[in-house]
Amino acid sequence: MTHIGTNLKKIRKVKGLSQQAFADLFSLTRGNISSYEELRAEPRLSVILQIAKYFGIPVAQFINKKLTVNEILNFEDHFLDEKSGIEIKNVQAIPFFNRNVFQQSNKSLFLLENLPKIYLPLQHNVQIIAIENTSAIPQPTEFPFEENTILFFEQVQVDILHTLNEHYGFFLNDNDFFFGKYKVEGKNIDLVLNDWKSARFSETDQPSFWKLYAKFEKVL
Repeated sequence: MTHIGTNLKKIRKVKGLSQQAFADLFSLTRGNISSYEELRAEPRLSVILQIAKYFGIPVAQFINKKLTVNEILNFEDHFLDEKSGIEIKNVQAIPFFNRNVFQQSNKSLFLLENLPKIYLPLQHNVQIIAIENTSAIPQPTEFPFEENTILFFEQVQVDILHTLNEHYGFFLNDNDFFFGKYKVEGKNIDLVLNDWKSARFSETDQPSFWKLYAKFEKVL
């Protein structure tokens, strides 16, 4: 028994694609995708090769094993999966906002405890989150990161306020979210999306502000 249908559905969910959007990528129909996911049929070999190549997943893995989120995101052995069975004493569990989260109207999905986790060998005292860069997140015109890049942000703390100027950041609360760049003028600190929209840092709203910490992108 292959895992093609199961993996296809998981890839689609992780990438935040509807059945129709996924079908359009490979000149298929929504009915084709539905039948594959419900295990009523399997795609032709040529289609399997197309899908595996498009998402950068080894064909043998796509066919023969249930893929993890890390494998679908091409993290390979850099990150641990929470169900891998590996002891994870010395790693940090990082909440992961994939593109599907920002397309949902259910704001409870923004709660860190409700998110899937990425595990990294970090010793960091501040909360870190991971975000899949997607056009669903408002961002500055000259935002220098490619679509699908995984960006890691640390929560802004008082002792790093002096380092924020001109650094990229992320704003998130129950009503809004966006990428921006920090501008510091005197005691005023603003995370700026564009000329019309920004958020001013305050101690009360501190949990909403994040500073870019690192990035992960696939190099072709």
